[in-house]
Amino acid sequence: MRVVYTLALACASLALAAPALAQDKSTTKVAAAKPANKPNPGPVSQLPTLPVADQEQLLAASLTYLGHYDCEFKQTLQVAKHQVEGYMVVTFSSKAHTMKPVRSSTGALRLEEVANGPMLLVQIPTKSMLMDTARGRRIVDACMSEIQAKEAPPPENSLGMKLDGQINTSSCSAPSGRC
Repeated sequence: MRVVYTLALACASLALAAPALAQDKSTTKVAAAKPANKPNPGPVSQLPTLPVADQEQLLAASLTYLGHYDCEFKQTLQVAKHQVEGYMVVTFSSKAHTMKPVRSSTGALRLEEVANGPMLLVQIPTKSMLMDTARGRRIVDACMSEIQAKEAPPPENSLGMKLDGQINTSSCSAPSGRC
């Protein structure tokens, strides 16, 4: 008896659900048949919500080297101001990263990706490097903006130690062969 009762209950629930399914399908067909009055705007790019920059961040932003950077292995990156004051957009390999400028105690300027992103751009007077902090590796190194290229020492004086009158110690003239 229980089996018959369970079977009857299952049939009744299917009978009640069938009209609801048919109604859903018919409204879907009607909705699909109607032409849309509004054009599809396409994907909308959402800007991250950024906190207002404080004075320290605005100072760091003013120290950021903007523009085109030439890097090692003929790679390039771009640093531009963000729409929100105090933030920068760093573009590398067709990916844009929103970054917050932060001054460090060593004098380097750090551009840290907002929203806990892994990218970090470090700027010093003579070069910049883009790093992936999650993987702990450099993405690109030896990047120079126009300003950094002007401030970089010439290649023959890269250490700043070749002075006029300096003794040449690169060749050894001692009889013992030790220098």
